[in-house]
Amino acid sequence: MLGPITGILLLLINIFIFVLIVRAILSWFPGAMYTEAGRIVLVATEWYLAPIRRVIPPAGGLDISFLVGIVILYALSVFLGSGSIISALVTVIGYALVFIIILLLVRIFFGFFKMDPWHPITQMVMQSTEIFARPFRGFFPRPRHGGFDWAPVAAFVVVLVVYVLVTNVYRLGLG
Repeated sequence: MLGPITGILLLLINIFIFVLIVRAILSWFPGAMYTEAGRIVLVATEWYLAPIRRVIPPAGGLDISFLVGIVILYALSVFLGSGSIISALVTVIGYALVFIIILLLVRIFFGFFKMDPWHPITQMVMQSTEIFARPFRGFFPRPRHGGFDWAPVAAFVVVLVVYVLVTNVYRLGLG
């Protein structure tokens, strides 16, 4: 059972996660951060995101500090709710694996749709996922002349299996 202080902390963490999501949505609209509401959200979150941004700079022009910030807060809420550091670590590892899975899926779709290789987002996705595709290059060499790249597909399958194993082995260990 959670104490009243823990319950208040969990509520505050959830509210702050909501404010971070609002900040991310506002960043998609030019000029939204210059409105009164945008300035309030910016002031309320910048103290938290600035140190994260120093450690994890924008990738391919995309600021992912709010995602890292949300994962950290969610892991903290899991720790406060369960009292288990292992549970919080598994949560962080699970979210990191989901993020990698999403990036690999985006890369696979880029392969289907022949995206512009010089676009900053394409470059960011390719560079951030190559570390996972590289171990499979011996089995699936990089295609030439517009062929499909199977190494990210193999990496996707392996990371997905690791995600399922990490989350289910931990749950089975608790039950």
